[in-house]
Amino acid sequence: MKLIVLDMVKYSYKILLFFLFSVSLSAQTKNEKESRIQLSEFPENAQILIQPIISDVRRIKHYKEIDGEYVSFESKFKYKKYWYSVEFSRLGILEDIEVEIKERNLESIISKTINLYLKENFIKYDIIKIQEQYVADSSTEDTSFLKSVLENRNVLNSNYELIIAVKSSEDWQLKEMTFGPKGEFLSSRNIQQGSYEYILY
Repeated sequence: MKLIVLDMVKYSYKILLFFLFSVSLSAQTKNEKESRIQLSEFPENAQILIQPIISDVRRIKHYKEIDGEYVSFESKFKYKKYWYSVEFSRLGILEDIEVEIKERNLESIISKTINLYLKENFIKYDIIKIQEQYVADSSTEDTSFLKSVLENRNVLNSNYELIIAVKSSEDWQLKEMTFGPKGEFLSSRNIQQGSYEYILY
């Protein structure tokens, strides 16, 4: 009887480990789906923030995004030759503002730090997309934060979010990797191929 109980405990433990591993893997995988919507379908707080800039930007589009169980809203537009995205939570709380840039726009030391990390950790890699990421700070009012990023982002610190194809051993993988203001590695997660078309917008 004691052996049966021990076997059941071991079996339950293995199931728990498998469950925890599956949850962890899911949390580290980006499987984002977007659907085009009208600004009127955004949370009210988000509408109030975006509405005043519509006349100043070009090609603005609005999206609802679903990444697993996480729902967010995003406005994408072009302003002064750069592509921007402004992301909100499902409650309309401003989360971050991202600006697409080229690798040549990175400061030399930041570019070297990022590339050194990639060379040390992967056999081969190809940087597909780079975005400056300005994370909203609760100490700054949202309207002021958005205006600062649009007009004075060159004097603000940002993270850098990269979409990268990387090769480890035999396989190529698509990853979303985030680096800090000095190019230091912060986080990484795999990207499922189904969400690739949205990411390259």
